[in-house]
Amino acid sequence: MKLRPLLALSAMLAVTPALAASPADVLKGELDAMVAAGELPQALVLIEQHGKPLVEVATGYADIESRKPIARDAIFRLYSMSKPITSVGVLMLAEQGKLALTDPLGRYLPEMADLRVWDGSAAANTDPATRPVTIEDLLLHRSGLTYEFMGDTPVQRWYRENGVARATAVASSGMQVPPAATLDELVARLGKAPLLHQPGARFSYGFSTTVLGAVIERVSGESLDAFLKSRIFSPLEMKDTAFVVSDAQAPRLVTGYAATAAGLRAVDRPEASEYRDPTRLRDGGGALAGTLEDYRHFAEMLAGRGVWHGRRLLRAETVEALFTPRLRTGGGEHLDAPFGYGLAIGDAGTEARGGLPVGAGSWSGSANTYFFADPAHDVVAILMTNELTPGPSEARTWKLREALNRAALAAMRR
Repeated sequence: MKLRPLLALSAMLAVTPALAASPADVLKGELDAMVAAGELPQALVLIEQHGKPLVEVATGYADIESRKPIARDAIFRLYSMSKPITSVGVLMLAEQGKLALTDPLGRYLPEMADLRVWDGSAAANTDPATRPVTIEDLLLHRSGLTYEFMGDTPVQRWYRENGVARATAVASSGMQVPPAATLDELVARLGKAPLLHQPGARFSYGFSTTVLGAVIERVSGESLDAFLKSRIFSPLEMKDTAFVVSDAQAPRLVTGYAATAAGLRAVDRPEASEYRDPTRLRDGGGALAGTLEDYRHFAEMLAGRGVWHGRRLLRAETVEALFTPRLRTGGGEHLDAPFGYGLAIGDAGTEARGGLPVGAGSWSGSANTYFFADPAHDVVAILMTNELTPGPSEARTWKLREALNRAALAAMRR
C-alpha cells in the first residue's frame, strides 16, 4: 500500500473545510462574535451582484433587553446615509433645468446669500466670503458649513451658543440654545453663522446636505417629504423610508444603542423615539429611517447607472458625474477617500487598506449603517445596524466596514 499519497490526501481533506469557508460564513462568524462580545446589538447584511444575493447575514437583536431577534424587515435610523438620497434629489432638479450646480446658494436661500468666514483667529473674527457658496459646493461638502459636534473651533462654539443644530441622539450635548425646530429655522441660523473656511477651499463635513434639502423645497415648491416620496421612494418602491416612523411601523424600529465603557446603552427606544415625532425637523442630511430592502432598491439604481427594474430615475451621465472624484475627504487613514457628488469613491489606496473597493461609491451613517454601489460590476453591499460608536469604540466602525468590504471582494466577480 502506498501510504504517502494517502497521507497527502488526508491532509488535504483535513484543511479543505477551512479553505472552503464561504464569504457569507466568514462574515457571519465575525458579526456573531461581535454580538456575543457585546460589541454589536444587531446586523443585517446583503451583498449582491446583478441583483442576485451573494451574501445574506442576520444576527443579533432588535432589542437586547427583550432578546427580540432582528428581522429582515427591521427599520433602522439611517442618519447620514440619508445624504446620498438627498444628493440624488438635487441632481434630479439639475437634470430638469430647475437649477444649475454652479448657481449661488443665495439665489434659492436669500438668508444664506451674505455669508462671512472665520479668519482663523482665537477671537473668532470674520472676513467676507471671496465668492458665493454654490450648489456644487454643498454636494461636495466644500461649502465651509460644519456640525456643532465636529470640533471646538470658534465656529463650532458659535453653533452651540446659537442653537445651530437639530435635536438628535448624535447632536452635541453642549448646546446653549435649544436646537432649531424646523428646516427653515436651521437655515436662518446657518445664514448668520461664520463659515469654517472659504467656499471651495476643502472638504468639511457638516450641514451642507441639510441645506440642499431646503434648496429642494424652495425650487420644487414641495416639502422635502413629498419630493423624496414622489421622485425617489415611490418609483423605487421604498415603502418604509421616511422621516417619521408611523404607528404601524413602530414595532419594526430597532432600539438605538451607544457603545460605552460599561457596554451597549439604549439611547433611542422605539416607543419614545425622536423618529415617532411628526413635527421633527426634516433633515435630508441625517434624519431618514428605512429598511435594508428599501436601501437595496436605491443602491441598485445607482449600480444600474440610474435604472431600477426598467425605470430610469437618473441619466447615465448624471450617475457618472456622481461617481466622479472631485476632491478628497481627508480625515486620516480610515476616512480619507476621493469624493464625488455625495459619495466617497473607492480607489487603489482605499481598497488596499481594507476600505472601499476601487470604483465603488459609498456612504455611511452615525449608527454604523454602511453601503456601497459599484456600477462597473453591478454590485451592491449594505450593512444595517444601529450603534453609535464614539471615542474609544470607534474601532468597531472600521472593523464592521472592513469585514463587509472583505466579504464583498471575496464574493463578487470582477
